[in-house]
Amino acid sequence: MTAPTYTGIAEEFAADVVLADDITGFEARDPGTVSEVLLTGATGFLGSFLLRDLLARGLTVTCLVRAADPEAGLARLRTTLGGYEVLDGVDLSRVRVVTGDVTRPRLGIGEAEYAELTARIGAVYHSAAKVNFLTLYKWLRKPTVDATHEVLRLARDARATLHHVSTTGIFEPKEHETPRGESDPTGPPESLSLGYTKSKWVAEQLVREAGRRGVPLTIHRPGQVWGDSTTGACQPNDFVWRFIKGSIQAGVYPRRFGLDMNMVPVDYVSAAIVAASRDPRSTGRCFHQVSAGSLDSDRILELVRGAGYEIREVSILKWMKAVSADTGNSMFPLMRLIVDLERFEAAEFSDEETRAFLSGSGVVRPEIDEKLFATYVAYFVRQGTLPAPAAGAALVG
Repeated sequence: MTAPTYTGIAEEFAADVVLADDITGFEARDPGTVSEVLLTGATGFLGSFLLRDLLARGLTVTCLVRAADPEAGLARLRTTLGGYEVLDGVDLSRVRVVTGDVTRPRLGIGEAEYAELTARIGAVYHSAAKVNFLTLYKWLRKPTVDATHEVLRLARDARATLHHVSTTGIFEPKEHETPRGESDPTGPPESLSLGYTKSKWVAEQLVREAGRRGVPLTIHRPGQVWGDSTTGACQPNDFVWRFIKGSIQAGVYPRRFGLDMNMVPVDYVSAAIVAASRDPRSTGRCFHQVSAGSLDSDRILELVRGAGYEIREVSILKWMKAVSADTGNSMFPLMRLIVDLERFEAAEFSDEETRAFLSGSGVVRPEIDEKLFATYVAYFVRQGTLPAPAAGAALVG
């Protein structure tokens, strides 16, 4: 990993990209010798699928969960896994729950339990994140930046390889440039519009510096994580799905809306991360889990109509007026983001190095087409998130 250039970084971030002196390197373990791993963010969307896929590899998985006690933590896991329809595929007998909090020293784990944990695990999968597009960077520093220091310390103490989940959102969003590859420079943070992506950029700089010091690690940058390609399970608070639901609720859709995102199925993201992490060649490398192209607002409208929803295209101002008239609309709390989205320049991403690395692994990226979109809609209808489309429209699942 090449060293970044910090010259000119805004004062807001300058101190935060400095890695603590006590985080030092150690020799990487052969992934084939690792039988137990730690997973943060297991009660999140991507984390649920990482848990499933890690267990499918025969591993024992210790999950760090915020809860009053391990029993309550396990109950949280069951609820989350059930909601994303993966509970039946998970062997909970190989799941251990440790209660804690990534924002606290030693991850909020008691001294004796921490020592016992670091003696067992051989890898750390860090997918915990506070995803909030409305929050300022300073409010995300603790759960993202400070937490990264604590996760790195745990990896050091356990001599466990760290597999860090970042995001493609840390690239400066400029159009008409060569697609950003795994080795291309990211940031600068002041060019990123969201506090969330700024915090993820800073966290990745800390991880990269740890790698230069000799901490064995991998970095994974998913695009916008969408639903499971088999069941359609997706997170209802995803921005694009809230936009789709809000437009269906209002019965209108904004013409030429500035929405253009790289959407990628969660099961592919999880499978790609796990497959790469189990290969000893991956240490020190960065991977992209992205789709071949992005979905823009015109294509999303085609997919929504193709799924059976009758929706009328109007100007952006008429759409905003219709949404703002209903406080129960899914997009009502997010209307302040609309102006920023209209100015947003979408970046394109390359995953050439990642696909070459995964060649022969059996991990295949599903494309988001009409059939897969209908699978997503069917899931949201089952969950009661979306109304059923017009009679006669085919629902998958």
